[in-house]
Amino acid sequence: MALIQDVPGTPKPTAAQAAKPSLKSQLMSTGSQMGGRISAALGWRFDPAPAYLFYVELSGVAVALFTECSGLSVTREVEEIVEGGVNNYTHKLPGRVRYANITLKRGLSLSRALWDWFQEGQYDFQAKRINFSIFQGAPGYNMASIAGLGSEIGKVKHWNVEDAYPVRWEISTLNTSSREVVIETLEIAHHGLSLSYEAGTPFSVVGTVMGML
Repeated sequence: MALIQDVPGTPKPTAAQAAKPSLKSQLMSTGSQMGGRISAALGWRFDPAPAYLFYVELSGVAVALFTECSGLSVTREVEEIVEGGVNNYTHKLPGRVRYANITLKRGLSLSRALWDWFQEGQYDFQAKRINFSIFQGAPGYNMASIAGLGSEIGKVKHWNVEDAYPVRWEISTLNTSSREVVIETLEIAHHGLSLSYEAGTPFSVVGTVMGML
């Protein structure tokens, strides 16, 4: 039994139309060609972004730079439907979208900002929720450097995290025989992750030192 039927009166595309690239593919191809021309004209290489060039802007909470950020993950649930008489496959329908918790790590310092954020709402369940941003940078992506403004390092991606609050705080194991730095870890739950259209702007870590001790 067919799940999707042709709508009566709907004209079917001709062979020429079916072979014509979609608008999305045309735009992607055009963008790729333009990027190649700009790269060739300026002598720049638009290489993939390195993992170490990032910063997190927790305005009003964080005071120090984070050394690690993980958990930028989105998963769509799949609901399987078994149809009687159809034995060669099961229908897979799209379900809810789930966002993984984000984990931030930094070297332990005098700042108690992350600890205080976690402590808020401990007795009344009114945890402090904030929106924050994560920026990824890479060399050769700062369009402003064409005019000689700043370095070539620019923003590649700008994610916005919505309605976030901490769910776990910890520090690494203390050991008298170890010479490693003590790491402070904060795990954060949130209600959504969106990707901004901002790209090619100067990459700056000024926002990461905003906050209170």
